[in-house]
Amino acid sequence: MGSACADSGGLSTRDDDKSYFNASLGAVNHTNQFLYEFSVNGAFGRNAEVYGGGIAGTCCVRLPRVWRPDLAVDIKYDLTLDEGSKHNWKFKKGVPVESYTKAGDVYVHFFPKDEIRVVVSTPGPRSSLHPIPYPVDPNQQRGEGRK
Repeated sequence: MGSACADSGGLSTRDDDKSYFNASLGAVNHTNQFLYEFSVNGAFGRNAEVYGGGIAGTCCVRLPRVWRPDLAVDIKYDLTLDEGSKHNWKFKKGVPVESYTKAGDVYVHFFPKDEIRVVVSTPGPRSSLHPIPYPVDPNQQRGEGRK
């Protein structure tokens, strides 16, 4: 698990019976819009560049150690409409958390048309072991580069 939550024992996310874990948050942006900000169940995460993302580095969201089929989180996010000056806040309630077998960091993947996937993973988004491949800018694939 990421180090961002290492000292979170004094937060309200403390769980003495160990049935939950505190997870750091990370965003992975698969869109051509800048992700200005997001939150998971009220816990804020970092921004993410167009077709980019990084390690989970903000603390924390609490999830059960044992995944269950009805596990879902609420996501609030702002994929800006231009280079960052026109905000476009949206809210998605009940986004399913994909199946996991061990504690890790929580990565929220943002896709076009407001599709969101939430995964728990120890490997970061650039790792081949991460459950969802890292985004690729289609313009850079064609050699056009980002403007």
